[in-house]
Amino acid sequence: MNKYEWPDNQPAAFICQRKWQETPNCVSVTLVADNQNSDTVFDFIPGQFITLGIEVEGKTEYRAYSLSSMPNQNELQLTIKRVDGGKVSNYIVDSLQEGQIVSVLKPAGEFHIGQPHGERIVLLSAGCGITPVMSMAKTLLSDKTDTTDIYFIHAATELEQVIYHQELLEMAASYERFHLDVMLENAQGSDYLEGRLTQAALKQYCSDIAERSAFLCGPVGFMAAMKENLQALGMNMDFFYQESFTPAESEQPKVVANDAENKAQALSQASVFVPAFGAQVEAKVGSALIDALEAAKVPVIAACRSGICGSCKCKVTKGEFTRTSTATLTQEELDQGFVLACSCQIESDVEVALS
Repeated sequence: MNKYEWPDNQPAAFICQRKWQETPNCVSVTLVADNQNSDTVFDFIPGQFITLGIEVEGKTEYRAYSLSSMPNQNELQLTIKRVDGGKVSNYIVDSLQEGQIVSVLKPAGEFHIGQPHGERIVLLSAGCGITPVMSMAKTLLSDKTDTTDIYFIHAATELEQVIYHQELLEMAASYERFHLDVMLENAQGSDYLEGRLTQAALKQYCSDIAERSAFLCGPVGFMAAMKENLQALGMNMDFFYQESFTPAESEQPKVVANDAENKAQALSQASVFVPAFGAQVEAKVGSALIDALEAAKVPVIAACRSGICGSCKCKVTKGEFTRTSTATLTQEELDQGFVLACSCQIESDVEVALS
């Protein structure tokens, strides 16, 4: 088999091969590369996401979605849930067609099963947050040499909203080292417990949860509550991992690209110049570089807009800036002035080269 070779920091053309209804408010889709050979497979670390670009209302919009498939398969699978005001997610649910061309950036993200963990893990999810941990579980179980004991706890509003429900039941029936529990806010029509995942519920489901490594994904409020519960139960948080498209706050010193010690303090307005495109715009000091680049109509991709996916990497060749995220950037790139435009704040006139 041949590993698919992703273009560096550029989108590749993919085809929506299949689409089906997963629950009443979410769909699953599989994607294959345009002109893909039959023996081509995709390599990634279970838990990672791809950045998907779809034309909506005449504009290509990019969003990050976690993969639910396993590595080394000849297709990528995503599950997307309808969300209030979700331009791209709702378009996928309602309008994406089999055979339609989409843009895809290579898999990325630090939330994955490659992180250090013990022989016993707990996978915690709610709603569509099940997608990356499902990829982790399936991959571990498919490896006949792996002995990881997996406790899978999922929260949903009601039975018909449990994504991959039948597949989860089959996994639990087939593998002694896979344990499944589901908590429903409304458990009518099921044998599952009704309520919310409290400390007591987590302990009741998995008595040794505090001794396990944890991988957590779901809505922001759910993740905050689960992290607090696990800390209170005594889990070693060195082995706690959660998916987040919101970068941690960081207080980084001002970075000066090229020596500018004698420059006067920048005024409230700054100029952003992209020489390769002859584009120049004015922007407020302290504003995000990505906003200026988009206003200048240069070809920059902003997918997560949270300093996580790395799609908006560019280089500040002149001027002053601060950063709030350096995810995906190497130390060499940082030294050279590379930034993630969505997490880079303008502090003076700057010149930018797109990577």
